[in-house]
Amino acid sequence: MVNNSQSEKEAINMSEIFNVHSRQDWEDLALETLSGKSIESLHEITDDEIEIKAIYSSEDQNFTNPAGVPGVTPFTRGIKGSGYENGTWDIRALIDESSTELANEAVLNELLNGSTSLFIDFEKIGINSITDLDKTLEDVFLNMTSIWLKPGLKGSEIAKWMIELWDQRGIENSERRGGLGVDPIGVSVQRGTQSDHDSELSEVSDFIDRSGFSKVIDIDSSFYPELGGSTSAELAYSLSVAVFYLRELEEKDLGIETIIKNMYFTYSSNSDQFMTIAKFRAARRLWAQVTKECGCTPENQTQSQHAVTSNKTMDKKDPWFNSFNATVAAFAAGIGGAEAITVIPFPLSDEVSGGESERRMARNTQLLLAEESHIGRVIDPAGGSWFVEQLTEHLAQKAWKIFQQIESSGGIEEVLKNKQKIQELLRIRGSDHD
Repeated sequence: MVNNSQSEKEAINMSEIFNVHSRQDWEDLALETLSGKSIESLHEITDDEIEIKAIYSSEDQNFTNPAGVPGVTPFTRGIKGSGYENGTWDIRALIDESSTELANEAVLNELLNGSTSLFIDFEKIGINSITDLDKTLEDVFLNMTSIWLKPGLKGSEIAKWMIELWDQRGIENSERRGGLGVDPIGVSVQRGTQSDHDSELSEVSDFIDRSGFSKVIDIDSSFYPELGGSTSAELAYSLSVAVFYLRELEEKDLGIETIIKNMYFTYSSNSDQFMTIAKFRAARRLWAQVTKECGCTPENQTQSQHAVTSNKTMDKKDPWFNSFNATVAAFAAGIGGAEAITVIPFPLSDEVSGGESERRMARNTQLLLAEESHIGRVIDPAGGSWFVEQLTEHLAQKAWKIFQQIESSGGIEEVLKNKQKIQELLRIRGSDHD
């Protein structure tokens, strides 16, 4: 048996072994293999104009602000000190079948096989009445299942039908959970159409009164990669849209904290692992800053986050590459602290996707990460990484700068009227906005 004094000596010796080499020693060795090139030649510049160094050390941490602790403002490290409830995030299944009958089959199958909530794309399903919505959710215990509606052109109308369906089935307010998906600005940006936001937002107060624990307003920027936007611009856009809704709804006599408690954010998640991790951490920090400036109490400075994997890098002819991309995207969102993750079912062949095999792969990707790898059982596993902390810091600074530029230009509504501002600030290069 080793006594304490012997253990202390061994610990000291190990410490000496690991501390004898400096950063300069590493750089000298690296230079020998670079054929005359500099260390800086190994650095990369991202689309957000952030420099990614070849190696990070404690010296780099001197330039960053403390990330704090989980569950404490600015919530960079997570909105709860205890991490995920039950050790995992909400596995939110996308339901986007081509009919109400097929959608209902998918709904029941997802709930029976591990998904924990539903993300309903009413436009693809073809929901045109409360009867269609009822058929889609037939045999679903709405008092036990959270329903999240994807934003669409008839967002307020669908939200109203969801509330009426709860009423018809006798679901108490205390049992109504999910999100109603009201996001007129986001829908207009994604579709390249004009927004009738005043009409849609006029019903938000009634929705809040009748939706129980469901959230009402979705600030959705998950489409941003498909429009060519950068990560920092996506974050700035989401902040600007949220601030726009805050201003508009305050004018309709809603309290600021009531509005904020009924907001949630949907961000894209992709296989750029570290950038995705930093995105979700930076988003919480940025939103805490906004809500703090609005005078909110710390408990209402948190951000509810939903991650949706991006289809931008998916390839119909390479299902294994798709599986890899989806896994990394879900992993990064989980490590980054997203409360809910949706893995978009990816094609397994040249044929049209959407079958049960695709759904099973998308669902099991999350189940394996959550229940086999247990990545949700560690609180902010990326926290303390010199690279991740600095990337989070720089991404937050970049996004905040763009957000300030949007606000100084008159806010998101004014920016969206100006083609030059869209391309300059929002970095959107989609043809619909030319």
